[in-house]
Amino acid sequence: MRASFWAVTLCLLATACGGGGMSRARHAFDEGRHADAVDELRALEAQAAGFDSDDHARYALVRGLSHFACGDLRAAATWLAQARAAGAADPELFSVSERGRLDAAWRSMGLMPGESARITSGLPAAVPAHSEPPHASR
Repeated sequence: MRASFWAVTLCLLATACGGGGMSRARHAFDEGRHADAVDELRALEAQAAGFDSDDHARYALVRGLSHFACGDLRAAATWLAQARAAGAADPELFSVSERGRLDAAWRSMGLMPGESARITSGLPAAVPAHSEPPHASR
């Protein structure tokens, strides 16, 4: 009984320390608050470097999709390319829904499934930190 109490406590602490920020970012993304999701994910970037490969791949996916939704294609291409590489290495990594979102964003950037990201032409030299449409709520 005591061992299971400590196991639950450790899981809750792990969620509060690392998973909480990712959970908040994912929640913001799911609610359509993409700029907020980008803010949460940027705050987690240093910590995300220490995530295991599966968690880092999911971080890259959500961050890429969040940047894509904000219109920041340069950042989206960078993060989505990382997620695609992880997904190619482990085809079971992402759910069908996650894979669909990744593929849809990739194709929406004018890239085909086998192509690498070459998002350079046609974009401004500097993309604002938040490229969200003016009507988006914060």
